[in-house]
Amino acid sequence: MAVAIVLLAGGVAAQCGGGAAAPCDRACLEGFVDRYLEALVAHNPFGLPLAQKVRFSENDQPLPLGDGLWNTATGLGTYRLVISDPQGAQAGFFGTMRENGTPVAVALRLKLDGRKIAEAESLVLRDAPAVKNMEALGHPDRLFVEPLSPAERVGRKELIAAANKYLDGLERGNGDIVPFDAECDRIQNGTLTTNNPALTLGPNASWNPFALGCREQFGTKFFSFLKKVHPRRFPVIDEERGVVLGFLMAQVPGTVKSVDVPGHGTIAVDPANRSPFTLDAAELYKIRSGKIRKLETIQMRMPYGTRSAFEW
Repeated sequence: MAVAIVLLAGGVAAQCGGGAAAPCDRACLEGFVDRYLEALVAHNPFGLPLAQKVRFSENDQPLPLGDGLWNTATGLGTYRLVISDPQGAQAGFFGTMRENGTPVAVALRLKLDGRKIAEAESLVLRDAPAVKNMEALGHPDRLFVEPLSPAERVGRKELIAAANKYLDGLERGNGDIVPFDAECDRIQNGTLTTNNPALTLGPNASWNPFALGCREQFGTKFFSFLKKVHPRRFPVIDEERGVVLGFLMAQVPGTVKSVDVPGHGTIAVDPANRSPFTLDAAELYKIRSGKIRKLETIQMRMPYGTRSAFEW
């Protein structure tokens, strides 16, 4: 058994460019994601190069590595995006899989320690219609995989600051404090929720927030039913592509029944948002020249007050 483990670890080392001291570059990190997903479908985490202690969570529940989706995964889906952070030795996956044949969406974060997996954080969205919407898109927006030109890149601190300002604007109902690109769009669970007049609040709605752009939508205070975004973490930073992978929890107390929308009067809050819950989400931010160009989110409702398994 010891020989088998050495051989497996050696295979990953070769992908990462040789000796133990070599940094894990983009190709190396993507290789770890591939190996993890293959092991997940095979229901066998123990062939992976693992640190002595591995922290693992699924939907913010700490579990032993090998539990949860590890027992039920039956295949990979058709939607896939990998985010690489060589400086932070972390990688992320945004995509779809099959669980006992049913489509699920998965947001995954891996953290390496000495080119061994030390942390694996996952959100699994078990909502087949939403996952089918994701796969109907064909593939993630090319913006997330296209490198930025040197002139369009900003540093890690600036990338994190932009993502934080987005969540500040969400809390405050103020799009003017967020560095939005004029072409900003957002996709949530496979559905375009900005600049989409086909998506409405209902057949009798007199106003449609989903037809608005990112900045204008925040300014309507439509999201006032959401009171606080905490915790919020941005562990995976892909500087070359200007992509940030964040994990956040939005607290909805259920006490806001209506919103006063400037120019439209009082708008009733959807009944689904009038009871307490925590919105658990993984969010991708594409940031170009310091401005948020595109967002994509995998999110799900959790019991109110749910805590993050990796709260910092």
